[in-house]
Amino acid sequence: MNSIRDTFVNNLKYYRNQKGISQEKLSYAVEKSIAYINQIENRDSWPQPEMVDKIAVALGIPSSALFEERGCPENKKAQFEDKFGKSLEEELLFRIEKDVKDVCKLV
Repeated sequence: MNSIRDTFVNNLKYYRNQKGISQEKLSYAVEKSIAYINQIENRDSWPQPEMVDKIAVALGIPSSALFEERGCPENKKAQFEDKFGKSLEEELLFRIEKDVKDVCKLV
């Protein structure tokens, strides 16, 4: 399971990229340096609650979306791997191989 920080950072990067907002544009919108945004995204710094709100406004999303475990694909992938202990690709290959073997038995 992702930590709250991992979830936050994954969602921040996801929504920032989805909106086409660079770290520079985000830093300007929240009145902070590019280095500060970079520190957050590299997990070297943790924003205060007021800054989380500013980031969310700049991204056009509710603040809670930044903490949603099912928010971005990276979080969904991590949840799947936590639950099943393997990657989605491994699981799909396993199921396809099983189905092919079952069909071959019928032929």
